[in-house]
Amino acid sequence: MLNWHIRYRVRYSLFIVLVCLAGFSCQNTKKEAKTPDDLEKPSITALVNTTYKLGDTISIQLSQPLSQATVMIDDRSAGIIQRTTNALRVRSTDQKLGLHQLVISGTTANKISFSDTLGIELWSDVTPPTLLYSVIKTYPHQTSSFTQGLEFYKGVLYEGTGLNGKSKLMQVDLPTGSIIKSIPIATQYFGEGITIMNDKIYQLTWTSGVCFRYSMNFTLEKTFTYPTQGWGLTHNDSTLILSDGSNRLYFLSPDFQRKRELAIYDHQGPVMNLNELEYVDGYVFANVWQTNRIVQIDLKSGKVVGYLDMEPILPAGIDTKANVLNGIAFQARENALYLTGKNWPALYKIQLQKALNNKALNKVARR
Repeated sequence: MLNWHIRYRVRYSLFIVLVCLAGFSCQNTKKEAKTPDDLEKPSITALVNTTYKLGDTISIQLSQPLSQATVMIDDRSAGIIQRTTNALRVRSTDQKLGLHQLVISGTTANKISFSDTLGIELWSDVTPPTLLYSVIKTYPHQTSSFTQGLEFYKGVLYEGTGLNGKSKLMQVDLPTGSIIKSIPIATQYFGEGITIMNDKIYQLTWTSGVCFRYSMNFTLEKTFTYPTQGWGLTHNDSTLILSDGSNRLYFLSPDFQRKRELAIYDHQGPVMNLNELEYVDGYVFANVWQTNRIVQIDLKSGKVVGYLDMEPILPAGIDTKANVLNGIAFQARENALYLTGKNWPALYKIQLQKALNNKALNKVARR
């Protein structure tokens, strides 16, 4: 099975190649072998732009008038809302975010048949607001902990750490920051995100493609493999959600069978380097690696619907390039997020100034 992350990169690269070809000349693609006369035919279609926001009208330039035309987006018929002698305009409203293939076929006014393939990318139509928050309390955190995952389960704090030879799974005493219980993982593994579902603890590894599953007493029960890097891990009621450093989230069954994937975009394009994850009521909060930003992602649409700027809480003197913000845990009974970073001396309890399940935000994000 092809690596999910590589598959996306390949797909994105093919899209760029397609766009470049479209910029110079939109090549006619026909199922039958091309004759010299075919190769001399002028281009029929070209894109005005290759990126659009969801809901925008896609504009396709025509080099000559058409007598008949159809447009398919990813093998689905797309509604042509206007056709003139020199342009087609197509709806993008009912599409998903991400890369799409357009196939425009038909007959010119001179009765010449054609079929062109173009590529577009759909971005989010939502400009995310910066979410305001208050720091409620600061707790001590072990500076030896290269934090990769953070989670509350039944009121108890758990942490996963990274680095080869130093990676651990730990139970942490919140008030003091002391380690109550820990188990190392083998030195060849670089620990990554953790999550706990149905009394089972899952811990990713970075490049090994291995996930460890433990009982609540830290007994290793099972290992799973996955064909991508492992960065962040969280879950909703029944599904694991994994990030691999791209702009995609992968939805997995508890035995690591892939269900689906979701491309994540804001109004400026794909949001790359998604790292540590935390699920909260239909959203995922995600660290963006090597930034001081957390993004709030709507899991129905893939749209980023809010930003958290965490620069004000960075510990003084911290090396923010090496010891980056990483670690998000949600405590439902307090409606609070707990945040820390790699080797940070502190863990912060924050509350958003608007409820995390804000109904107005739901309406905007999912329109």
